[in-house]
Amino acid sequence: MTPPSPHSAHEPSPAACPVIESKLPGPTAAFPAALAENVGSLLDRMRSGDRAAAAEFMAQYGARIRRRVRGKLSPAMRRLFDSQDILSTLGRRLDLYVRAGRLRAVSENELWSLVFTVADHALVDLRRTTDYLRSIEGADGPLAQAMLRRINDAPEPGADASLGLARVFEALKDGTDREILSLWITDTPHHVTAELMGLTPAAVRKRWERIKDTLREDLKAEYQ
Repeated sequence: MTPPSPHSAHEPSPAACPVIESKLPGPTAAFPAALAENVGSLLDRMRSGDRAAAAEFMAQYGARIRRRVRGKLSPAMRRLFDSQDILSTLGRRLDLYVRAGRLRAVSENELWSLVFTVADHALVDLRRTTDYLRSIEGADGPLAQAMLRRINDAPEPGADASLGLARVFEALKDGTDREILSLWITDTPHHVTAELMGLTPAAVRKRWERIKDTLREDLKAEYQ
């Protein structure tokens, strides 16, 4: 269920992504030249709109991406997002780029930069999340305020506030629902969520109503 940029509904343009240097694969003992050459071949196919190539890329290099993502998750956030959830999110978004003909990476470095940027943006930024929740008014305002009270209700002085956020997400047992919630708390409109997840806007809205019902029940103490 992983989470996008906290204040933007869209992933950054691949052309604008910075090149990630030390984390890029190269012809080393850990990443042989043969594998590096295969990345280039898969990139060529993805640029031509071959969605099977995107799936093949994720299958071959998913374990490497998961290791990087897991290293960036705090213990509390690991309870919220398994690295496999983030990998699933990344796979869907890469497929969207390829399907829509928006994959602009022209080199292996640019492809890896895009992959790691999208993975990073799938992680929840707790500070920006709480700022956004404070700004919500209208029908979803009471839910947002209840979520804030849960987040700020640390189990002990000095505890990581992400424990509270993890407790909110634990009420949702479905990975798709957790991802919809993670996109909502980062100010992503439902129609963009639908595009990113390969769902219809109507399906996202319907799921969102069910998500709210579940959270209201779980957060009923925080409404008081």
